[in-house]
Amino acid sequence: MAYPLGALCIQTALVSHEMLKDSIEVELSHFISDQDDPIEAAEHTAQYDIDLLGLSLYLYNRDWFNEFLAHLRKLKPHITIFAGGPETMADPKILLDSGIDILVLGEGEETVCDMVQQLMRGENVEGRGIQTSIADIPIPRYPSNLAVLPSPLLTGVANVDSYEGVLWEMTRGCPYHCAFCFESRGNRSVRTYPIERLQAELELLVEHDVKHVFVLDPTFNMKRERTIQLLTLIRDTASADMHFTFEIRAELLDEATAALFGQFHCSLQIGLQSSNPTVLESIGRNFNPTLFAEKISLLNAHGVVFGLDLIIGLPGDTLDSFRKSLDFAISCKPSNLDIFLLALLPGTQLAQDAGMLQLSHLVESPYLLQHSPTMDEKDIAEALRLKEACDLFYTKGRAVMWIHAACKAIGMSPSQWLYHFADFLDTCENPDEEDIFSIQDTFVRRQFGEQGLEHLLPAMLSYMELHQGIAHLQDSGEDPMVYLSYPPDDLALLDSMELSRFIDTHVPFEEEIPHWVFMEDDVLYIEPMQG
Repeated sequence: MAYPLGALCIQTALVSHEMLKDSIEVELSHFISDQDDPIEAAEHTAQYDIDLLGLSLYLYNRDWFNEFLAHLRKLKPHITIFAGGPETMADPKILLDSGIDILVLGEGEETVCDMVQQLMRGENVEGRGIQTSIADIPIPRYPSNLAVLPSPLLTGVANVDSYEGVLWEMTRGCPYHCAFCFESRGNRSVRTYPIERLQAELELLVEHDVKHVFVLDPTFNMKRERTIQLLTLIRDTASADMHFTFEIRAELLDEATAALFGQFHCSLQIGLQSSNPTVLESIGRNFNPTLFAEKISLLNAHGVVFGLDLIIGLPGDTLDSFRKSLDFAISCKPSNLDIFLLALLPGTQLAQDAGMLQLSHLVESPYLLQHSPTMDEKDIAEALRLKEACDLFYTKGRAVMWIHAACKAIGMSPSQWLYHFADFLDTCENPDEEDIFSIQDTFVRRQFGEQGLEHLLPAMLSYMELHQGIAHLQDSGEDPMVYLSYPPDDLALLDSMELSRFIDTHVPFEEEIPHWVFMEDDVLYIEPMQG
């Protein structure tokens, strides 16, 4: 969504500060790292009369800023540059040598305001949250009371009409100790914004017809009472076409919160990471597979869309344990699976312990794992190949509702199915350019044919076609036509009935019948074409 929340918070703090607001001018220049050229951006920036330039450094834009800085320093050798963001913890010396004068560590609103006042008085910049070549105090600083921080939304600094969606903060801090995460080394005291501020911000978002809101809280549902209060506020205030994304902890779900998530347009992202309790214990997480599955079933019962995250290569992870994690994740029926190769992010506990754990990784961004005692380069390559197959077949192909029926019929686990799909992709000339639904159909026909199960194909393909049509409607808003060999109501039974039993108990049409898939008054209809 390219909504620069960090920079907007700093800008808002500066223009709202009692001692600074009448003395300084602050502007935000917004570039997109995968679209804008860093050299051109540096030349554009150099045209302005700037005293102080601030940069937001993240994992994804570090290389972009390396080029930007090198060129800008040639054009503006005397400008003072400061930088904040997670990458300031990566290697401060390299950053300071690259042309950055001041590093802001932690959450920067208060730190940057103090820094600007020191610069205006001609003083050396120093204090907690500041690191320079002469003031080496690498201790992050975090505002203890979020209520005193001005809102980028309510002050009007954040012009939400300029963005397709917004990032929305309700809390900061995380009490958990996940060793791979920045939050594990940050401020684990959870601080909250006042409900009154959040209500006013939500009303503003509704007023400006914002369609996409990503709630940035590391664990939105950490406190049950507050979670219910906020979900009720969103349900009662948000417009029907607003979509919210939350990051939650599955183990903290209960019937009431799951029901509320199901009462407005939202999706959840849940960090499973691995289904192996020993692997998760190595990064400071407890895991009970039975409890996790029970909690996830609450979301499925209330029709809540959710995705799961998996990480390849955590300490103790093997290719086999990753495959089992993938099977477990798919058994939970998430709408999407986001799979990542472990990145040993500077500033995290895992990066600090990498040598002791023998985790070999790239020393520069993106800091990805190369090999470990339990996963060599070949294992990682195989896991990534499986990830790519899953990305295409399961997530992009929206296979959540029917992959279980296919795997059960053919006697494969989901990970085995995806391995075969990865092999199949090797035979396709340009799979990225082909329609994913067509690729799925071809693959399923081949798999069932190789197993001598062609007699199951009319039901299987109709079941797939039905859900592919629904997915097309949801994605595009267009009313597709699907060709079915069985009535839609009969096909719905395959959610819990095996294919072999289904074809023994249900009679197909004499020939495929086209059906329209459409929505009317928020109700889904699958109707046969007349005539």
